[in-house]
Amino acid sequence: MKKLLLAAVILLTAGSSSAAQTDLQFALRTLEIHPRNQALLRWADDLEGRSKGQLTITFQHGVTNYPGSHIPAAVAEGVYDLGAPGWWHLALFAPGFSISSLPMFYGQDIQDLQRVLDGGLSEALHERLEQALRVKVLGGSLDLGFGHTFTTVKPVKAHADLLGLNIRVPGGTGDLARYLVFGATPRRIAVRHLASALRRNLVGGFLGTHNFVADAALWEAGVRHGFLDNQVFYYYTPVINRARWEGLLDNERVWLTESWAVALNEMRQLMADRQDRSRAAAARHGMQFVEVPAGQRQRMRKTLMEEQGAVAKALKIDPKLIDLAQSLLSSKLR
Repeated sequence: MKKLLLAAVILLTAGSSSAAQTDLQFALRTLEIHPRNQALLRWADDLEGRSKGQLTITFQHGVTNYPGSHIPAAVAEGVYDLGAPGWWHLALFAPGFSISSLPMFYGQDIQDLQRVLDGGLSEALHERLEQALRVKVLGGSLDLGFGHTFTTVKPVKAHADLLGLNIRVPGGTGDLARYLVFGATPRRIAVRHLASALRRNLVGGFLGTHNFVADAALWEAGVRHGFLDNQVFYYYTPVINRARWEGLLDNERVWLTESWAVALNEMRQLMADRQDRSRAAAARHGMQFVEVPAGQRQRMRKTLMEEQGAVAKALKIDPKLIDLAQSLLSSKLR
Protein backbone atom coordinates (compact mmCIF):
# COMPACT_ATOMS: atom_id res chain seq x y z
CA MET A 1 0.00 0.00 0.00
CA LYS A 2 2.81 2.39 0.92
CA LYS A 3 4.48 1.74 -2.45
CA LEU A 4 1.23 2.50 -4.27
CA LEU A 5 0.76 5.75 -2.34
CA LEU A 6 4.37 6.77 -3.06
CA ALA A 7 3.92 6.09 -6.76
CA ALA A 8 0.73 8.14 -6.80
CA VAL A 9 2.48 11.08 -5.11
CA ILE A 10 5.35 10.94 -7.64
CA LEU A 11 2.92 10.91 -10.57
CA LEU A 12 0.91 13.79 -9.16
CA THR A 13 4.05 15.83 -8.47
CA ALA A 14 5.39 15.21 -11.99
CA GLY A 15 2.05 16.19 -13.52
CA SER A 16 1.86 19.35 -11.41
CA SER A 17 5.40 20.39 -12.36
CA SER A 18 4.71 19.86 -16.06
CA ALA A 19 1.48 21.84 -15.91
CA ALA A 20 3.24 24.73 -14.19
CA GLN A 21 5.60 25.21 -17.13
CA THR A 22 4.48 27.55 -19.89
CA ASP A 23 6.36 27.95 -23.17
CA LEU A 24 5.60 30.87 -25.50
CA GLN A 25 6.44 30.78 -29.22
CA PHE A 26 8.10 33.98 -30.43
CA ALA A 27 8.16 34.66 -34.18
CA LEU A 28 11.12 36.56 -35.64
CA ARG A 29 11.67 37.20 -39.32
CA THR A 30 15.32 38.09 -38.76
CA LEU A 31 18.13 35.61 -38.18
CA GLU A 32 19.62 34.92 -34.76
CA ILE A 33 22.63 37.17 -35.44
CA HIS A 34 20.37 40.23 -35.83
CA PRO A 35 20.63 42.68 -32.89
CA ARG A 36 16.89 42.45 -32.21
CA ASN A 37 17.16 38.68 -31.81
CA GLN A 38 20.20 39.01 -29.57
CA ALA A 39 18.48 41.58 -27.37
CA LEU A 40 15.36 39.45 -27.06
CA LEU A 41 17.42 36.40 -26.11
CA ARG A 42 18.85 38.46 -23.25
CA TRP A 43 15.33 39.31 -22.10
CA ALA A 44 14.19 35.69 -22.37
CA ASP A 45 17.04 34.60 -20.10
CA ASP A 46 15.98 37.18 -17.51
CA LEU A 47 12.36 36.03 -17.77
CA GLU A 48 13.25 32.38 -17.30
CA GLY A 49 15.37 33.23 -14.26
CA ARG A 50 12.69 35.46 -12.79
CA SER A 51 10.09 32.70 -13.14
CA LYS A 52 12.51 29.98 -11.99
CA GLY A 53 11.96 28.15 -15.27
CA GLN A 54 8.17 28.16 -15.10
CA LEU A 55 7.83 30.57 -18.04
CA THR A 56 10.05 30.13 -21.10
CA ILE A 57 10.21 31.47 -24.63
CA THR A 58 11.06 29.53 -27.77
CA PHE A 59 12.25 31.76 -30.60
CA GLN A 60 11.42 31.09 -34.22
CA HIS A 61 14.51 32.79 -35.66
CA GLY A 62 14.33 33.60 -39.35
CA VAL A 63 10.69 32.56 -39.79
CA THR A 64 10.06 32.30 -43.53
CA ASN A 65 6.42 31.22 -43.79
CA TYR A 66 5.29 34.79 -43.04
CA PRO A 67 6.83 38.01 -44.36
CA GLY A 68 7.58 40.64 -41.74
CA SER A 69 4.50 42.65 -42.66
CA HIS A 70 2.27 39.66 -41.77
CA ILE A 71 3.82 38.91 -38.36
CA PRO A 72 1.45 41.26 -36.45
CA ALA A 73 -1.58 39.50 -37.94
CA ALA A 74 -0.03 36.07 -37.33
CA VAL A 75 0.36 36.92 -33.63
CA ALA A 76 -3.17 38.34 -33.47
CA GLU A 77 -4.52 35.15 -35.04
CA GLY A 78 -2.62 32.94 -32.60
CA VAL A 79 -0.22 31.36 -35.10
CA TYR A 80 2.53 32.61 -32.78
CA ASP A 81 2.24 33.74 -29.19
CA LEU A 82 4.67 36.65 -29.35
CA GLY A 83 6.29 39.00 -31.83
CA ALA A 84 8.22 42.29 -31.92
CA PRO A 85 7.22 43.89 -35.23
CA GLY A 86 8.77 47.09 -36.50
CA TRP A 87 6.66 50.22 -36.46
CA TRP A 88 6.67 50.26 -40.27
CA HIS A 89 4.78 46.95 -40.16
CA LEU A 90 2.48 47.91 -37.27
CA ALA A 91 1.46 51.02 -39.23
CA LEU A 92 -0.36 48.74 -41.68
CA PHE A 93 -2.83 47.98 -38.86
CA ALA A 94 -2.59 51.13 -36.72
CA PRO A 95 -1.52 54.07 -38.94
CA GLY A 96 -0.32 56.10 -35.96
CA PHE A 97 2.87 54.04 -35.88
CA SER A 98 4.03 55.97 -38.97
CA ILE A 99 4.37 59.05 -36.80
CA SER A 100 8.11 58.58 -36.26
CA SER A 101 8.64 59.22 -39.98
CA LEU A 102 7.06 62.68 -39.82
CA PRO A 103 9.27 65.77 -40.29
CA MET A 104 8.88 66.85 -36.65
CA PHE A 105 11.14 63.93 -35.67
CA TYR A 106 13.76 64.46 -38.38
CA GLY A 107 17.26 65.03 -37.02
CA GLN A 108 16.28 64.77 -33.36
CA ASP A 109 18.73 63.30 -30.83
CA ILE A 110 17.98 59.89 -29.34
CA GLN A 111 17.61 61.28 -25.80
CA ASP A 112 14.89 63.66 -26.97
CA LEU A 113 13.11 60.96 -28.95
CA GLN A 114 13.04 58.60 -26.01
CA ARG A 115 11.62 61.24 -23.67
CA VAL A 116 8.81 61.93 -26.14
CA LEU A 117 8.04 58.41 -27.35
CA ASP A 118 8.32 56.72 -23.94
CA GLY A 119 5.68 59.02 -22.52
CA GLY A 120 2.05 59.58 -23.39
CA LEU A 121 2.64 59.10 -27.11
CA SER A 122 3.61 55.45 -26.74
CA GLU A 123 0.60 54.82 -24.49
CA ALA A 124 -1.69 56.31 -27.13
CA LEU A 125 -0.09 54.21 -29.87
CA HIS A 126 -0.40 51.03 -27.82
CA GLU A 127 -4.08 51.70 -27.18
CA ARG A 128 -4.74 52.07 -30.91
CA LEU A 129 -2.83 48.90 -31.73
CA GLU A 130 -4.77 46.89 -29.15
CA GLN A 131 -8.00 48.20 -30.65
CA ALA A 132 -6.93 47.25 -34.17
CA LEU A 133 -5.55 43.77 -33.43
CA ARG A 134 -6.21 41.06 -30.85
CA VAL A 135 -2.89 41.64 -29.13
CA LYS A 136 -1.57 42.98 -25.85
CA VAL A 137 1.47 45.28 -25.85
CA LEU A 138 4.00 44.07 -23.28
CA GLY A 139 5.83 47.34 -22.75
CA GLY A 140 8.05 50.05 -24.18
CA SER A 141 9.51 49.86 -27.65
CA LEU A 142 12.89 48.34 -28.41
CA ASP A 143 15.23 50.63 -30.33
CA LEU A 144 16.87 49.55 -33.57
CA GLY A 145 18.70 52.76 -34.42
CA PHE A 146 18.83 55.74 -36.75
CA GLY A 147 18.47 55.49 -40.47
CA HIS A 148 21.02 57.54 -42.42
CA THR A 149 21.96 58.02 -46.07
CA PHE A 150 24.79 55.86 -47.40
CA THR A 151 26.27 56.44 -50.86
CA THR A 152 28.74 54.85 -53.25
CA VAL A 153 30.73 57.17 -55.51
CA LYS A 154 29.42 60.57 -54.47
CA PRO A 155 30.29 61.79 -50.98
CA VAL A 156 27.48 63.76 -49.31
CA LYS A 157 28.67 66.53 -47.03
CA ALA A 158 25.49 68.63 -47.08
CA HIS A 159 21.88 68.10 -48.08
CA ALA A 160 22.52 69.91 -51.33
CA ASP A 161 24.84 67.06 -52.38
CA LEU A 162 21.82 64.73 -52.52
CA LEU A 163 20.44 66.65 -55.48
CA GLY A 164 19.83 64.34 -58.44
CA LEU A 165 20.87 61.13 -56.66
CA ASN A 166 18.81 57.95 -56.97
CA ILE A 167 18.32 56.70 -53.40
CA ARG A 168 16.80 53.37 -52.40
CA VAL A 169 14.23 53.79 -49.60
CA PRO A 170 12.70 50.95 -47.55
CA GLY A 171 9.52 52.66 -46.46
CA GLY A 172 6.52 54.62 -47.57
CA THR A 173 5.30 58.19 -47.83
CA GLY A 174 7.51 59.65 -45.08
CA ASP A 175 10.74 58.41 -46.67
CA LEU A 176 9.65 59.37 -50.17
CA ALA A 177 8.68 62.88 -49.12
CA ARG A 178 12.00 63.50 -47.35
CA TYR A 179 14.13 62.61 -50.34
CA LEU A 180 11.95 64.60 -52.71
CA VAL A 181 12.56 67.65 -50.50
CA PHE A 182 16.28 66.85 -50.55
CA GLY A 183 16.15 66.92 -54.35
CA ALA A 184 16.92 63.22 -54.68
CA THR A 185 14.88 60.56 -56.47
CA PRO A 186 13.63 57.85 -54.08
CA ARG A 187 13.53 54.32 -55.47
CA ARG A 188 11.87 51.15 -54.27
CA ILE A 189 14.16 48.12 -54.59
CA ALA A 190 13.87 44.79 -52.78
CA VAL A 191 16.61 44.24 -50.21
CA ARG A 192 17.84 41.14 -52.03
CA HIS A 193 18.51 43.24 -55.15
CA LEU A 194 20.14 46.23 -53.43
CA ALA A 195 23.79 45.13 -53.67
CA SER A 196 23.38 44.42 -57.37
CA ALA A 197 21.68 47.78 -57.95
CA LEU A 198 24.55 49.56 -56.19
CA ARG A 199 27.19 47.75 -58.25
CA ARG A 200 25.36 48.54 -61.48
CA ASN A 201 24.90 52.20 -60.47
CA LEU A 202 21.11 51.89 -60.72
CA VAL A 203 21.07 53.73 -57.39
CA GLY A 204 23.75 55.90 -55.86
CA GLY A 205 22.83 55.17 -52.28
CA PHE A 206 20.16 54.09 -49.81
CA LEU A 207 18.51 54.81 -46.48
CA GLY A 208 19.57 52.33 -43.81
CA THR A 209 21.25 51.74 -40.46
CA HIS A 210 24.90 51.03 -39.70
CA ASN A 211 23.93 47.48 -38.84
CA PHE A 212 22.18 47.08 -42.20
CA VAL A 213 25.42 48.10 -43.95
CA ALA A 214 27.62 45.79 -41.89
CA ASP A 215 25.41 42.70 -41.94
CA ALA A 216 25.29 42.78 -45.74
CA ALA A 217 28.93 43.94 -46.06
CA LEU A 218 27.71 46.60 -48.48
CA TRP A 219 31.17 48.13 -48.74
CA GLU A 220 31.81 45.18 -51.06
CA ALA A 221 29.09 46.64 -53.30
CA GLY A 222 30.90 49.97 -53.45
CA VAL A 223 29.38 51.84 -50.50
CA ARG A 224 31.96 54.37 -49.34
CA HIS A 225 30.17 57.25 -47.59
CA GLY A 226 27.70 57.85 -44.77
CA PHE A 227 25.72 61.06 -44.26
CA LEU A 228 24.65 60.83 -40.63
CA ASP A 229 21.66 63.12 -40.19
CA ASN A 230 19.47 61.11 -37.76
CA GLN A 231 16.92 60.96 -40.55
CA VAL A 232 14.47 58.51 -38.98
CA PHE A 233 14.58 56.26 -35.93
CA TYR A 234 13.36 52.67 -36.09
CA TYR A 235 11.49 50.89 -33.30
CA TYR A 236 10.08 47.45 -32.49
CA THR A 237 7.10 46.90 -30.19
CA PRO A 238 6.59 43.63 -28.25
CA VAL A 239 3.11 42.11 -28.58
CA ILE A 240 1.43 38.92 -27.36
CA ASN A 241 -1.72 37.26 -28.65
CA ARG A 242 -4.57 38.56 -26.50
CA ALA A 243 -6.23 35.19 -25.90
CA ARG A 244 -2.86 33.73 -24.91
CA TRP A 245 -2.30 36.68 -22.57
CA GLU A 246 -5.70 36.29 -20.94
CA GLY A 247 -5.07 32.56 -20.50
CA LEU A 248 -1.85 33.06 -18.55
CA LEU A 249 -1.70 32.92 -14.78
CA ASP A 250 -1.53 36.23 -12.94
CA ASN A 251 2.07 35.70 -11.91
CA GLU A 252 3.03 34.80 -15.50
CA ARG A 253 1.63 38.11 -16.75
CA VAL A 254 3.57 39.93 -14.04
CA TRP A 255 6.79 38.12 -14.99
CA LEU A 256 6.36 39.06 -18.63
CA THR A 257 5.72 42.77 -18.13
CA GLU A 258 8.15 43.28 -15.25
CA SER A 259 10.99 41.43 -16.95
CA TRP A 260 10.50 43.49 -20.11
CA ALA A 261 10.52 46.77 -18.16
CA VAL A 262 13.65 45.76 -16.25
CA ALA A 263 15.52 44.50 -19.32
CA LEU A 264 14.52 47.29 -21.71
CA ASN A 265 17.38 49.71 -20.99
CA GLU A 266 19.94 46.92 -21.25
CA MET A 267 18.41 45.75 -24.54
CA ARG A 268 18.44 49.30 -25.91
CA GLN A 269 22.08 49.65 -24.94
CA LEU A 270 22.89 46.34 -26.61
CA MET A 271 21.26 47.61 -29.81
CA ALA A 272 23.14 50.92 -29.64
CA ASP A 273 26.45 49.11 -29.07
CA ARG A 274 25.76 46.90 -32.06
CA GLN A 275 25.20 49.95 -34.27
CA ASP A 276 28.48 51.45 -33.00
CA ARG A 277 30.37 48.24 -33.74
CA SER A 278 28.83 48.10 -37.21
CA ARG A 279 29.96 51.65 -37.91
CA ALA A 280 33.46 50.79 -36.72
CA ALA A 281 33.52 47.73 -39.00
CA ALA A 282 32.50 49.90 -41.97
CA ALA A 283 35.25 52.40 -41.14
CA ARG A 284 37.81 49.58 -41.11
CA HIS A 285 36.70 48.79 -44.66
CA GLY A 286 37.34 52.32 -45.83
CA MET A 287 33.96 53.98 -45.35
CA GLN A 288 33.94 57.64 -44.33
CA PHE A 289 31.25 59.47 -42.39
CA VAL A 290 29.93 63.01 -42.15
CA GLU A 291 28.08 63.79 -38.94
CA VAL A 292 25.52 66.50 -39.69
CA PRO A 293 25.61 69.30 -37.08
CA ALA A 294 22.48 69.91 -34.99
CA GLY A 295 21.96 73.36 -36.52
CA GLN A 296 21.97 71.98 -40.04
CA ARG A 297 19.52 69.26 -39.04
CA GLN A 298 17.26 71.83 -37.42
CA ARG A 299 17.22 74.01 -40.55
CA MET A 300 16.31 71.03 -42.71
CA ARG A 301 13.62 69.98 -40.24
CA LYS A 302 12.07 73.43 -40.59
CA THR A 303 12.00 73.00 -44.37
CA LEU A 304 10.54 69.51 -44.12
CA MET A 305 7.82 70.72 -41.77
CA GLU A 306 6.21 72.54 -44.71
CA GLU A 307 5.25 69.07 -46.00
CA GLN A 308 4.12 67.56 -42.70
CA GLY A 309 0.40 68.18 -43.17
CA ALA A 310 0.33 66.46 -46.56
CA VAL A 311 2.50 63.57 -45.37
CA ALA A 312 0.42 63.00 -42.23
CA LYS A 313 -2.77 63.01 -44.26
CA ALA A 314 -1.35 60.50 -46.74
CA LEU A 315 -0.28 58.26 -43.84
CA LYS A 316 -3.73 58.60 -42.20
CA ILE A 317 -2.26 59.59 -38.85
CA ASP A 318 -4.79 60.81 -36.29
CA PRO A 319 -4.31 64.59 -35.83
CA LYS A 320 -4.72 64.07 -32.06
CA LEU A 321 -1.56 61.96 -32.06
CA ILE A 322 0.30 64.65 -33.98
CA ASP A 323 -0.86 67.34 -31.54
CA LEU A 324 0.25 65.17 -28.62
CA ALA A 325 3.67 64.56 -30.19
CA GLN A 326 4.17 68.24 -30.97
CA SER A 327 3.17 69.14 -27.40
CA LEU A 328 5.70 66.69 -25.97
CA LEU A 329 8.42 67.96 -28.28
CA SER A 330 7.65 71.55 -27.30
CA SER A 331 7.74 70.76 -23.58
CA LYS A 332 11.05 68.97 -24.13
CA LEU A 333 12.53 72.15 -25.53
CA ARG A 334 11.49 74.30 -22.55
